[in-house]
Amino acid sequence: MIKKTIGIVVLFWNDFEKTIECIKSIYNQKNLRYSLILVDNNSEKKFSNEIFKWLNNNNKQVINVNKKKYEENKFGSADLCFYIKNKFNYGCGLGHNPGYQFCIDNDLKYIARIDNDMIVPEKTLKNLIIRLERNNLINGISPKIMFLKKPNFIWWRGSEIGNNLKFQRNCAPYSASGHLDDKKFSGMIKTDAISGCASVMKTNRLKKIGLSDPDFFYGEEDIELSYRLAESKQSLRVDLDEKIYHHVSGTVGKNWAKNVYYNYKYRLVLIKKIGNIYDKIFGYSFSILKLFLSIFFIFDKHYSSRFLQRYYAIIHFFQKKYGSYDRINYVKVDKFFSDINKSTNLSYILKKINSYKSYRTHDNERK
Repeated sequence: MIKKTIGIVVLFWNDFEKTIECIKSIYNQKNLRYSLILVDNNSEKKFSNEIFKWLNNNNKQVINVNKKKYEENKFGSADLCFYIKNKFNYGCGLGHNPGYQFCIDNDLKYIARIDNDMIVPEKTLKNLIIRLERNNLINGISPKIMFLKKPNFIWWRGSEIGNNLKFQRNCAPYSASGHLDDKKFSGMIKTDAISGCASVMKTNRLKKIGLSDPDFFYGEEDIELSYRLAESKQSLRVDLDEKIYHHVSGTVGKNWAKNVYYNYKYRLVLIKKIGNIYDKIFGYSFSILKLFLSIFFIFDKHYSSRFLQRYYAIIHFFQKKYGSYDRINYVKVDKFFSDINKSTNLSYILKKINSYKSYRTHDNERK
């Protein structure tokens, strides 16, 4: 039995089915003293009520942290769920912060961030903590992440920033992503970033560096946090012998174009936050170059379907419309990009640009 209590922070928004699958797998953890902290990113009541219903039917006591005081001896009980409701949809990074702060305030030694579209094997978290206990140099660790629907295939096995930052490529999985798992993908390896989908961090280190940066809304916030979490190249690891299973795209939904827009924009924000002067020169220039390439190849649907996302990502970045802007306007953003897909042609893109201009003019007149 791991005696040190770990706070397991699960953030959800308007999804109960995957969230219930996730917390069910967490309650199946073996030989682990943990507290589940369920953070509701201002979901509609019908979604949170379904989760409460499942918890009650399975004899789990829900302690509403927003309303109730709680006893310290409650920590580590597998029959409890500490519930925190955010006032707004704060997005991925900032949305987790109340859960992180709860763990810090209550002196929980470790914090696990588990996305609500994850399935956690019963010994995974215990084994990750054993790794942390045995090596004082490690501040954060992630397991190997597998596709849930293709459980023998790797989705993530570590991140390498390096020169990728300059050219705005995703600080992405090594080349094994999407490949069949193999014995060569085993053991402990160094990583430039732990995964925002599944990771365990030392609470005292997070307390020292601060929580997730509010300038992020969706995407890249885990890379920025990892950058601060690391003290050396030994600080962040991936345990390739431990696995967790991922409903890919389960958290962000099916709006492909919106996700592309957020990815482009928050990679630029990431460069601004952690990049050096050369990263910024090359990164910003390369993003603008890709936009011009999209114009040059605009009659190719591969480029035309991504033009709007690149265009508005760059414009909004330089207008500093990120973080709080997206927390206020995420519904509008979702609606604007909802009818764009990988087959969208040029004529429709031009109509969307005109509709956006008309909307902005009308909005300014009302102001």
